[in-house]
Amino acid sequence: MKTITFYSYKGGVGRSLALSNMAIKLSQLNKKVFVIDFDLEAPGLQFKFEEDYEHLKNKCQLGLVDYIHGFANENILPESLEDYTCELRAKNINDTNIQFLSAGNFEQNDYWRKLATTKWSQLFYSKNSYGIRFFLDLKAKIEKEYNPDYLLIDSRTGITDISGITLKIFADEIVILAVNNTENLFGTNKIITSLTSSENELLNHSPKIHFVLTRLPFPKEPEEKAQEFTILKRWEKEIFKSSNGKIQDVSIIHTDKQVNHKEIVKIGDKAKVNTITYDYLNLFEKLIDGNLSSENETKFEAEHLFNKALVEKDSLLKLELLNKAILLDPSRYEYFKERGFTYFLSRQIDQAIGDFSRALEIKPGDTICLLYLGNLFYNKQDYQKAIEYLTQIDYQLAWKSLLLGMAYNNQGNPQKAEECFTEGIQHNPEDPELRNARADILRRKGNYEDALIDIYKAIELAPDKGIWFATLAEILLNMGKKEEFYLNFNLALSKNINESQLRSAKDLYAKLKDDERFLELLEKYQLDINEILKD
Repeated sequence: MKTITFYSYKGGVGRSLALSNMAIKLSQLNKKVFVIDFDLEAPGLQFKFEEDYEHLKNKCQLGLVDYIHGFANENILPESLEDYTCELRAKNINDTNIQFLSAGNFEQNDYWRKLATTKWSQLFYSKNSYGIRFFLDLKAKIEKEYNPDYLLIDSRTGITDISGITLKIFADEIVILAVNNTENLFGTNKIITSLTSSENELLNHSPKIHFVLTRLPFPKEPEEKAQEFTILKRWEKEIFKSSNGKIQDVSIIHTDKQVNHKEIVKIGDKAKVNTITYDYLNLFEKLIDGNLSSENETKFEAEHLFNKALVEKDSLLKLELLNKAILLDPSRYEYFKERGFTYFLSRQIDQAIGDFSRALEIKPGDTICLLYLGNLFYNKQDYQKAIEYLTQIDYQLAWKSLLLGMAYNNQGNPQKAEECFTEGIQHNPEDPELRNARADILRRKGNYEDALIDIYKAIELAPDKGIWFATLAEILLNMGKKEEFYLNFNLALSKNINESQLRSAKDLYAKLKDDERFLELLEKYQLDINEILKD
């Protein structure tokens, strides 16, 4: 069992986010992971896993504070950790569940009472204090009962007894994180000096230390890169000095708008992969450093190829990377899904269908796969197949309602189409495409008043979209308002719509095929009436 403690002198540096990224990546590689939330005054590590793991609240009523309080105040030392530990269940069926020892049920007043009344002096300062042995026993229980490959600890901030335990007793390796300010520099130097001083070693134990500078804006301009280089060299010099040369490497985890607005895990399945993801992956490599089995090394290599593919703009190079990743690890649905996206964008419909179908076999019910398969079969004009996939989607997505309604309409079932558009609008009232689609159905029914309400709403929501003005023009033409038709049709053409966008109302435009004013307008914008009217 390899134990890694994540520590920061101050909060707000992304410590818990870094830990959760490492835990998720290990889980993706099917390693057994045990996580402890030792940040007792500011608990909540489980929130970092919400997107990718299910946290069973009703089974996690006790935690670390209860365990410590029971021993320090009541001399109770349970034989098992079962009542204090819960499981974070991976939503991705390919990932391993994570065992979790939370700080406790901090939503209850009893948590804070126990934290405030715990006899810390009994643990650390009394004549016969048992603090060190108590925590060594806790670590031994974890190893015996759960046998994890990795124990990851989210440490208390500051220089305290608990942070000392997590750093000097528990850890085989330590990740120290800091942001670029004087306060963090002072505290980080203090803790590194303490950890690397031989006279402060406990149990002849000297953990390996990694230092990470976080929350630096990603540099885009040359002057920003030069500024980052200066900052990095300053920290490297300080860390080298305070560690007596034992720490020479400084890693960086940049920040972006997503992290600024919401603590978002960058490695997880739902993450939007970007350069920041690679910062976490680089840290992950340093922490693993040859500790993966040959099977997991293969999976890790596949993950590297996959992540490179996600940021590759050249579609051919992207496909090459994804092909290699799938050859190394054909068990991950994300690889097939991403290759499906790539085929979809390059209009290779059959290949895209094959990959989304394979992804769906690995992860049945995946909403995105069902949605894209519905779209692909719609494009192939296999409307029944499109309907079969789209109706499996539980979520009320605007795109689902739109595609499903259009599929029904093309099958000759406008009533069912209208129902789909109406249901979609109920859940997505600000979606202009649904409004436009229903307006067209209502126009065909002769319900011009309601059709106008929908199309004016669509124009209000997205005034630059030419197709809305074409639909408005079509409604007005049906109402016999020819001058208003020409006014709005001209406006639609000026917004660069094409023949295929007008084809859904070709029965209406067929009545104008001999109208000189109409034909002159088409000629002005280089549109061909025959292209509009063709089947």
